[in-house]
Amino acid sequence: MVFASSGLEFVPRLQLSSSAALSLIFTTCVGPIIALLVFELLSRRSQQFSPKGCRKLGLRVKSNLADQYESKYDGDGPPDPHQWRVKSLWIYPVKSCKGIELNRGNVLGTGMQYDRQFSFAQLKSVSQDSPESERSAHQWECITQREFPLLARVRTGLWVPDLSSETYSPQTSGVLSGGSLVITFPYVTDGWGGFCSRLSAALIGGEPELSFTVPFDPTPEISAKKGYTIETMKIWKDSPVALDMSVDLPIELKYFLGVRNPMALFRVTREGKRDVFKCAPRKRELGWQPAIGFADSYPLHLLNLASVRDVGGSLAREIPKLSVLRFRPNIIITGPKPYDEDSWKKVRIGVYQYHVSCRTTRCKLPNTDQESGVRHPSEPDRTLRSFRCIDKGAKSACLGMQMVSAAELSEIRVGDTIHVDERGDHYFLKE
Repeated sequence: MVFASSGLEFVPRLQLSSSAALSLIFTTCVGPIIALLVFELLSRRSQQFSPKGCRKLGLRVKSNLADQYESKYDGDGPPDPHQWRVKSLWIYPVKSCKGIELNRGNVLGTGMQYDRQFSFAQLKSVSQDSPESERSAHQWECITQREFPLLARVRTGLWVPDLSSETYSPQTSGVLSGGSLVITFPYVTDGWGGFCSRLSAALIGGEPELSFTVPFDPTPEISAKKGYTIETMKIWKDSPVALDMSVDLPIELKYFLGVRNPMALFRVTREGKRDVFKCAPRKRELGWQPAIGFADSYPLHLLNLASVRDVGGSLAREIPKLSVLRFRPNIIITGPKPYDEDSWKKVRIGVYQYHVSCRTTRCKLPNTDQESGVRHPSEPDRTLRSFRCIDKGAKSACLGMQMVSAAELSEIRVGDTIHVDERGDHYFLKE
């Protein structure tokens, strides 16, 4: 070590060889970055778990909607009912979050199995117009993309018990919990950790994310052990009881979504299912009572791709590619001409019949891009309102159909044929 002189000051200076200098730089600068990067990659790998005795739901190949923008789905060709088929199937385990695409699914009296069984909620003050005894109270209310469009970027992964799995056992935690739900959302921390998260995400072609896991259908024993409670959650005009799983909710999700109030995750309970009336077939006709979990109003939502293509053609400048997923359907079909489904009353899909209860009235939720979570200020809502206010019972525009299965348990597959058994008029009933 020598001392460089500048006036009265002496500054120590190291004299190192090139190799020693590079080693020092690596140890003090590059080494910690690599260590943090390795830690981040290992953390991501640990999140990609697979519960014993379970399998992951969803397609392993490209989406059946990969070609949804091709002109062959415009519905311009000659009508051929023999070519009317199911193109794509979707479930949305968490209300207003990203869905999971399936090739086949079971249909229950409440809709597609696993569909809309969870919902996020925020704690809100009761209106001052409410009764005196409730003015100081608070209540949980479900949240959707209508208020928090970034819910569109929250992904869900679902593992369900699989009897054919080599690791299956009735006593494994995943099986006892009825499976596991993994919720993933974009999030970047501050400092070196955030830098390494961004760097590792860039290396694997993704974005920094956080994940958390909850049991899909916990037993009372598991719920008690984890500290879950039964609370009332308001969803539109209903207030069903539901399982509050807030203890597993990371606060980072609240920050990402922009929710200012206390936030919770709820799961449907058997006692909290909401009976469906309005335009739905009655119990005396079906032999059982239609009900829903956290869906808006009916068990199933069917959408004709040609109808979406027609709407998209009217707003190509505003939204060059209008995805059918903006409308969050369960069943996407191809073959019929645009809006042919408006008059369907009963339809057979595969070998099972469905009651087509009413048209789907549209709110502004489809204005949100389901990939980016960015909300368009007016479209497609404005275009829909210009020519799709077709139901005398509704003030809103309509696109798609709401359905109830004629059987309490049935099955649906991509490729199933569609046959219209009955046509007629519809009149939307709000209550």
